[in-house]
Amino acid sequence: MRNKKAPSPLLKLITLPTPFPLSTVNAVLIEAQPLTLIDCGPKDPGTLAALEAALAARGHRIEDLRQLVLTHHHVDHVGLAGTIVARSGAAVLSHPYNAPYLTNFEAHRQRNLPFFAQIWAEGGVPGPILEKMLHSSEGMGRWLDPVAITRPLDEGDILTFTDPPQQWRVYYTPGHAGGLICLYNNHTAELLANDHLIRDISSNPVLEPPPLGSVGGPRPKRLVEYLRHMQRMAALAPAPRIAYTGHGEPVLDVGELVRKRTAFHRRRADKIHAALAAGPRTLWQLTEPLFARLTRGMDFFLAISETLAHLDLLESEGRVEALCRNGLVTWAQRPAVSD
Repeated sequence: MRNKKAPSPLLKLITLPTPFPLSTVNAVLIEAQPLTLIDCGPKDPGTLAALEAALAARGHRIEDLRQLVLTHHHVDHVGLAGTIVARSGAAVLSHPYNAPYLTNFEAHRQRNLPFFAQIWAEGGVPGPILEKMLHSSEGMGRWLDPVAITRPLDEGDILTFTDPPQQWRVYYTPGHAGGLICLYNNHTAELLANDHLIRDISSNPVLEPPPLGSVGGPRPKRLVEYLRHMQRMAALAPAPRIAYTGHGEPVLDVGELVRKRTAFHRRRADKIHAALAAGPRTLWQLTEPLFARLTRGMDFFLAISETLAHLDLLESEGRVEALCRNGLVTWAQRPAVSD
């Protein structure tokens, strides 16, 4: 039986420093043909130096990379992509959802502002909190340079390598982000889970507008998607013996982690549902007591995303309903339906 804790002979996990509160991010080097890097960290001198040193320790340079796979569009995972492509000519592989974020982050951020403004207004988010969130989002573009996807990846695609031969199947797993993909090698039972599964923290189901080209379409219900796709990864056959994550240490029991994460989200949803027993509440009125100690703009954004995601889950189960009056949305418990 393969030792679950043994390092993979096919992969090199590279932990990179970042300037963010979550101070490191993981990239993965597939030392085969073509030489491939999975994710790359933000555009930051310290991150770049660490990546160059890690590659040099394996006898490689950035210029040797032939493929760069970007698992989702968040800047802590994609920021160095432009630098890497400029120096190596590597092909960029990612889900098509990520394209507008990668090719022109600032333009896409500007397009999304009205969507978020409506959510905040309907949710009763106070002006000072709005200012902090806007200031935080305005600075995100400095952590990446534009880059184009040269090969789109979607559910069922296969990445094939030689020397040594191996295949990795693509799974489209939106939830933490709308364009997130996982890669699975069913021969070695290794899962490249990036931020879909993290051992020591729960990935936030980040609020996002409908995909570009579907303006006016339904808002994605990220937590509903996230829970479904976590179950998919737990049900892979053969069961993953190890999952390499986007932050922190690998996961050695995917099924158990998925059970814990599902239970966590159930408890939080139940807590929000219980808070509505006293009467209807706005999104902000539910968020503030749950996350009372926050100060940073990005943290407020993630907290509101988390609360709205759990309301989406409760709504999908018929336990709450949204009531709109004079542009303000309040959430209320729905009466239980008797048999």
